[in-house]
This record gives sequence, C-alpha cells and structure tokens, in this order.
Amino acid sequence: MNMNLKSLINRKNIAQSKVIAGALTFCGGFIDAYTYIQRGHTLAAGQTGNVIFFSASIAQGNISGIVNRLSTIISFILGLVIVIFIHTHSKSHYWRIFEMIPIIIICGIVSFLPKSVPNYYIVPALAIGLSMQNGAFRKIEGVGYSNGFTSGNLKKATLAWSQYFFANDKSQRATGENYLILVISFVLGAVLSAFLQKVLGIHTLLIAMFLLIIINIFYGYLVYKRHKDWLNSSNREG
Repeated sequence: MNMNLKSLINRKNIAQSKVIAGALTFCGGFIDAYTYIQRGHTLAAGQTGNVIFFSASIAQGNISGIVNRLSTIISFILGLVIVIFIHTHSKSHYWRIFEMIPIIIICGIVSFLPKSVPNYYIVPALAIGLSMQNGAFRKIEGVGYSNGFTSGNLKKATLAWSQYFFANDKSQRATGENYLILVISFVLGAVLSAFLQKVLGIHTLLIAMFLLIIINIFYGYLVYKRHKDWLNSSNREG
C-alpha cells in the first residue's frame, strides 16, 4: 500500500486531512461560481455576500431578490442544524458520508433544471447541501476552516503568515500553508467552474456531483480501512 495512503488511514482524524479539506473546498468554489453565474448572482454558501445582496434587494424593492437571498440564508442555517442533529444521534463511523449525500443528489438534479425554474427553489437547496458539507467537515489539521467560502480562510492564512514572517513564530508556518491550500483550492474550483460553464452551461454542476461522489467514496474507503485495521488489531491482542 502507498505510504501516503497508509498514513491517511492511520491518522486519528481522517476528516481533517489536507487532501479531504482541499478537495471539498475546491468543490465549494466550483458550486459557488455556478450559482453566481447561472442562478441569479446568488452564492450558495457565501452568506456574507448574500446578506449584502439581501440588503440591496430591500433597498431596491426587488421582491424576487429578497425571497431568493433570504431563503438561501435560512436554508444554510437549516443545513447546519441538520448536521448537528444527525451527528448527535448517529452511532455510525460513516455519519459524514450520509451528510454528503444531499449535496450530491441536489447537484445532479439542479444540473437538469432549466433557467425557467425560479432561483429561490434552486439556490436554497444547494445552500442546504453545502451547509451540511461545511458542517460535517469543518476542521483541517485540528483548526477550523470553511469549505464553502474563502474569506475566513484567507484571513487566517494572512494572519498565520504575518505571525511567521514578522513575529518569527515558526509554529504558524504549517497553519499558513494549510489555509493557503484552501484559498488556492477555492479559487481553482471557481475558475474551472466559470470556464466549464461556457461550454456546459447549467449542466456544469454534473462535474461537481462526480467530484463529490469520488471524494465521498475515497473518504468512506479510508474510514472503512481504518476501522477494519482497528478490529484486526483488537482481535490479535485478544
């Protein structure tokens, strides 16, 4: 077995690995760019932007904009509540996999919905899915991050590198590298999404769906192997 793969399996918190975090953040940027370009200039996960758009819609008397942004914000909150509820009541090692299923299904469905379908049906659904993804995977190497938007990651990357260079705090280098990976992943996801939309249009979200399926299967395999190795080790000791 590849040593890098084995180290992932043997680590204490697989969900916090840079590989998983970077891949999910790439998908977050991909989906946010899709909803902004294809679905009414609304962000599925970036609620700071949605609050601003919501406020502007109120000032302009834009009823559809108000409904679209407000429903997206509420849906994002609802997704986080669902994550905590499932995590609290689930006894399975695979609870995060179940949390990822909604965003995968929603991406597949939305990819085939024409633009005539109102955005206040589409974007809130994606917001719930991305919120659940964000809530299920919320740490990278022991520190908090977001895989659905990047402003917080950018801030933390800047602070960590500033501490490293100006305060000579060597311990901040790893933190800075981790957050920089996340920022770059988000940007790459958004850029690729924007380019693919020129060719695939509304169907671009199928790419995100397939990527999320691969990530979910990969994560599930790592958890399965770790649990299997743990059981084998316990049996040998017994």
